[in-house]
Amino acid sequence: MNKRFGVTLAALAFFVGGSAQAAVTYVVDNSVTNEIPSLTGFATNGAMMDGLSVTATFSNQFSQTLSWGDTGATSGGVFGTGWSLTQSGDTFGGIWSFAFTGPGLVLNQLILQGAPGLTVFDRALPSFGTVGSAQGIDFAFSGSDPTATATYSEAVALAGDAALGDLWHTLTVDFDGGIRTDFFFVQDTDNDSRFNNRVPEPGVLSLLGLALAGLAFTSRKRRSA
Repeated sequence: MNKRFGVTLAALAFFVGGSAQAAVTYVVDNSVTNEIPSLTGFATNGAMMDGLSVTATFSNQFSQTLSWGDTGATSGGVFGTGWSLTQSGDTFGGIWSFAFTGPGLVLNQLILQGAPGLTVFDRALPSFGTVGSAQGIDFAFSGSDPTATATYSEAVALAGDAALGDLWHTLTVDFDGGIRTDFFFVQDTDNDSRFNNRVPEPGVLSLLGLALAGLAFTSRKRRSA
């Protein structure tokens, strides 16, 4: 068992066992299967999910969809109107944090769509599943016990192979009665191999352009001195 051995079995017992008290019902929807070329490997962190689509729907019919962006070397998230979702470190055991930043909101549903971010959600199986993914972790609450249904849909298969039931493009979490307090959860993710061919984000390109422009300006000044 070679997946992220830096995360000890004791830590896994805390994350998974500590969350087992939460009443999470798991549902799978196999009606759609998406093929991807392969996986980059099994270590994905919060900064490697740019483009992941996050939709939060609240009891007052307010719904907001945002695109994930990195916030640090190994962290990322989305920051909405009165709420945020962030994650830092390896998603194999790393905590996702949902925070309410505005008053009066009650969260009914959270949808994470990985395909736009070349991200797949990796579930735990009795044995290792898709080649390159190693063992995963199901959605589970950490440190709290709300009641929710986690639905995995858009099964993911490597090109030419059948889906094995561990990889999914979409995770939908429905909260029974809604939730109004901050909560934490775990959910392992992996990256589609096309992630390695991504063009740098526009912000990165802009910074590079400014840097090059600054060097050119300095060079002109030196020549004219």
